[in-house]
Amino acid sequence: MSRVLMSRVLAAGFLLGALLCGRIALANAASVEDLLAGGLLPSAAPSLLEPITSEGRKGWDCKPEHAAEAAHWHAANLPAGPERS
Repeated sequence: MSRVLMSRVLAAGFLLGALLCGRIALANAASVEDLLAGGLLPSAAPSLLEPITSEGRKGWDCKPEHAAEAAHWHAANLPAGPERS
């Protein structure tokens, strides 16, 4: 098979594939709009937790937050790892 014939067959295949993909995209456009219409609702904050302020979160004893607030690593109560005993 010659290169010219092969390139024309590939070009025709790519064109046919592009046309089919375009038709499928147009056919599904209405259903995508229906899916996206209900998916973009604003979310609300959890009712059990208060917002995080500069003092931390009120009403929630969070060990990572306490460790992050510690001035020194000794006060952070970090678990012992293989590098420190």
